[in-house]
Amino acid sequence: MDFDQMLETWRAQNTAPLYDMNRDALRQALQTEEARVRGEMRTERRGLWFGWIFYTGMAVWTGLWIAITITNGWPAIYTLAAGVSLGMFALGVGAWSVSRGREPERNFGNTLEEEVRRSLALVDYQLSTTRHSIIHVLGAVSLVVGTLLLSWTVNRSQEIPDSSGSGWFPVLIVGWIVLVVYSARKQMRKAKPKLELRQRRLRELLAALDAPE
Repeated sequence: MDFDQMLETWRAQNTAPLYDMNRDALRQALQTEEARVRGEMRTERRGLWFGWIFYTGMAVWTGLWIAITITNGWPAIYTLAAGVSLGMFALGVGAWSVSRGREPERNFGNTLEEEVRRSLALVDYQLSTTRHSIIHVLGAVSLVVGTLLLSWTVNRSQEIPDSSGSGWFPVLIVGWIVLVVYSARKQMRKAKPKLELRQRRLRELLAALDAPE
């Protein structure tokens, strides 16, 4: 029986006293769910750190490119495009930081009540990141657009042939952006009710555990 099934089973037994619940099974389900969520958080954290390091390097390179463009007296359009690209990098990394939020507290005790509080803190964190998922996606889109804009600036200033092949490329990029935002919004709508239900069940369970028998 997994985490959600355990909570639903407890909720369905509204006529049974709390002490009839298998507390060891509940504790194991809570710990298994915590390990799963924290594993996902570690994977996301590694991806974000890689993105921050990579795009910090890209921002530094863009700043150097702006200086090179000004020094060589190239057309202002290249300086402007590189400046916009730098702004997109800053916007994207900032959006990632905002969407991540503050990680849940770890300093809880070992009682069953504290296990429930720890799980509730994790669910609150998941809900927060779910609500900000659109900001995260828009940040990723900003980084992609900034990269493409910088690539265009470098290629045009150095007279490197355009490998995109046709004028359809910008249309495809816009279509991709719309698809990514739509998919993220759809995923958010699917995940949010499940997390809110889990949050409500955990609060009910915590209230029952705290209540005098």
